[in-house]
Amino acid sequence: MNLPAGAKSEHPGRLVIWEALGEESRIVCPAAVLESIRHECVLAARGPVPLGVGGALTGEYSAGTFRIRGWHPIPCRHQRGPSFLLTKEEVAGLKEFLAQLPSHTGRSEDVIIGWFVSHPHAGAVLRDDEISLHQRFFRASDLFLLLEIQPDGAIEILVHRGARPVQPPWRILPTPSARKGGSAGAHPGPAAADRPAPHDAESKVHPRRSWLLKGPLIPGLFLLAAALALSAWLYFGNQTPQPASLSSRQPLPTFSLRIQRQGRAFLIRWNPLEPSLTRASRVFLRIAEGNRTLERELTPAEVRTGSLSYESGAPSLEIEMRAETSAGRTVRERVLFGH
Repeated sequence: MNLPAGAKSEHPGRLVIWEALGEESRIVCPAAVLESIRHECVLAARGPVPLGVGGALTGEYSAGTFRIRGWHPIPCRHQRGPSFLLTKEEVAGLKEFLAQLPSHTGRSEDVIIGWFVSHPHAGAVLRDDEISLHQRFFRASDLFLLLEIQPDGAIEILVHRGARPVQPPWRILPTPSARKGGSAGAHPGPAAADRPAPHDAESKVHPRRSWLLKGPLIPGLFLLAAALALSAWLYFGNQTPQPASLSSRQPLPTFSLRIQRQGRAFLIRWNPLEPSLTRASRVFLRIAEGNRTLERELTPAEVRTGSLSYESGAPSLEIEMRAETSAGRTVRERVLFGH
């Protein structure tokens, strides 16, 4: 197991530990669970349409230590696009889904200690939907992991306690067996349609399903594929093509907006090459510091620099960037720093 940056192995090949800088906070997780999360997120990101994945983390929390023992995929049909964005119906059912999870972990002491979201399209930056889900369904101190999928199959994790980012970044590399195309770690079998099964480190390792490509099953597969193709041709050939909605084809735009503390100031950064910014007629930056709110319009030159320094010793800050086009379209992105 290649240990992520900022992590160490408590028991070689079994546990991985991530420790925060400047505070008593750490994450302890079996390597098999981390590999299972990485594997599923990379698999979804490499499909015909790259998809985001969300999952609830189960385990226990004590004295500043989060012990992750399993994860459970949060149902998302991607009806709002390839990013992990839940519909109103899925949000309505999330409370019951989360309430049932602890009883399915197999350990009476396990509870929900946080969740994660993968971003296959852009940088791992908090979205408004994600902040809303955390505030509504999780505790303020719970873990929130943002996973950015890398081309080499690695994942970059930004650890948050609630909406507060915690350093250092966490990098998870594929295991050697995963690089060779084998199954790595303990990957659970398919979840039930109505309730996803837990992805626990102690779950049985299912054998690779290479038998599907052997023996007399091949002719049956070809016949099934031919039947499906004929049915699709007969059905869709008689349908009037309907234009697909943009939300089903494109991920939400992101400015890669982020905040970094620099002494008695904050460095606010964004991606100046994001099309929503390059095509915008006006760009605004709103800064909320406690009860004080400032808003100013950025000049085109300031937008192109990709950063701005804001002097403040406040423990927390909220930044919102808003881009407006001449056609009346508005794109917003908000990030939080601190409590």
